[in-house]
Amino acid sequence: MNYKKTRIACYTGYVTQAIVVNLAPLLFVIFQKDFDFSLSFIAAITLITFLLQMGIDIAAIYFVEKTSYRILAVSSQLTACIGLCLMAFLPRIMMPEAGILLAVLVYSTGSGLCEVVLSPLIEAIPKGGGENRSSMTLMHSFYAWGQAAVILITTVLLRFIGDGLWWVIPLVWALIPLFNTIAFMRVPLADMTVHEEGSGIRKMLRRPEFLVAFMLMICSGASEQAMAQWASMFCETGLGVAKVVGDILGPCMFAVMMGIGRTLHGLFGAKLQMQRLLLWLSVFCVGCYAVTVFVPVPFLSLLSCGLCGLGVSVMWPGMLALCSSKYPLAGASMFAILALGGDIGCSVGPWLTGTVSDAVVKLVNSSENIFNIAKRAGLTADQLGLRAGFLSAMIFPALMILGVVLLSISDKRTNEKK
Repeated sequence: MNYKKTRIACYTGYVTQAIVVNLAPLLFVIFQKDFDFSLSFIAAITLITFLLQMGIDIAAIYFVEKTSYRILAVSSQLTACIGLCLMAFLPRIMMPEAGILLAVLVYSTGSGLCEVVLSPLIEAIPKGGGENRSSMTLMHSFYAWGQAAVILITTVLLRFIGDGLWWVIPLVWALIPLFNTIAFMRVPLADMTVHEEGSGIRKMLRRPEFLVAFMLMICSGASEQAMAQWASMFCETGLGVAKVVGDILGPCMFAVMMGIGRTLHGLFGAKLQMQRLLLWLSVFCVGCYAVTVFVPVPFLSLLSCGLCGLGVSVMWPGMLALCSSKYPLAGASMFAILALGGDIGCSVGPWLTGTVSDAVVKLVNSSENIFNIAKRAGLTADQLGLRAGFLSAMIFPALMILGVVLLSISDKRTNEKK
């Protein structure tokens, strides 16, 4: 059976996730201006998105093996489509806060379902003759390309149609999950083994190496989102570039480099040893964070922000593929558990970076001695704070190094016992 259209539908599903995660932040300034949203409410939008995705991850551990994968795949795209349409209409016909929150709840459900259903679907497709051995990484590359496309196309559309017609943009992006909903209704799905309740998962959760893998998923999500979420502000405030330039050279460049890394691995990385690759990429990621924090040359700091996308590129899909090969009988519940770890990291990483940055800014402004030290270094309070925030986030790729080494030691001991 030919699964080419199934792969395309799975790849497009990750474009859908990129749309629902990255579109709203690009419209935050417009929401604040048109609806007088407070900064705390705007921050709550992002928080709710990730919290609901984590809720879906937790629930999926129990229901994903008992539900039709086709129904889950179709639902993931349909709810994303409906949520984007609701974003366009509800804030203009009812209380804006309630309208936006309802839209976020609906499309975040779709995003959460994407995480737990698309990975097992792509892994279940038969691999013959060495073809598509790295389909997992290739599929995740479409999230990165989708993120870059959302940033660029949305910025261009707003430039042409104006902020007053912002509501047209969610409707345009809703076409992608709409067409993918139809695609998942028709494409062939590979046979999926449905496990008895608790089989495989309980045994896997008692293994220390899987707990290490869960920690690595947290670190991968945190390493990725700490830089992705704060790169734009760092470029604008920390390096002094214009906001539009900062958005393009910050999060957009990061997404492009992440897409390049995942695409290259998806196409040519089938024969690479995954743990060794994750180790070197984690070392490279630590280096990128270090350059961003310590090198005072703006061009090099900007370059390191973008190259960090290359460093984190294979972390998330690489861990999914690694665990899939180690625990082939765990089923889709395993992907739900790992997605939960990744989403925890996506929340913790940006939160830690922002919290440390804010604390350092307050410390600099309250202490004349520290203020003078920062001034002699040519840094404002905000610039020093952001660099301190990235320094704190460096702990996540550093923990990736430690975790991968522990997994390698565990594998070596297991092989010695055989």
